[in-house]
Amino acid sequence: MANAKLEWTPQGGTRQSYTLPVNFTYDYQELAQDDSDRERALDGTMRSYDRGLKARWVLKFHHINTAQKNKLAEIKQSQADIDFFREAGGPRTFSGVWTSDLDFREAAPGLWSGSIVLEEI
Repeated sequence: MANAKLEWTPQGGTRQSYTLPVNFTYDYQELAQDDSDRERALDGTMRSYDRGLKARWVLKFHHINTAQKNKLAEIKQSQADIDFFREAGGPRTFSGVWTSDLDFREAAPGLWSGSIVLEEI
């Protein structure tokens, strides 16, 4: 996989982008409709809202430097929608939100490991 890219617009700021070095692995899933989107009508029939599958990307980082970890923390703290590009020079893969906690842990002095969960909106 070539370099991926994240783009976001912080509240009250200008559009920013960050190209991820090729130092992560990923897992891609398509999520089905959430069961909480279903309910019973008065006559007992099941109602649900028809929507397509949602993309979910889990990016796992191993032994990244502190500068990269801090940049990812800055993106998380912006709480903005994120455009994800699987290929930095290619078309947008999807728009999503970072749904996981900031869970980077120091694996060795100055090296961090953790993951990001991006879910399509």
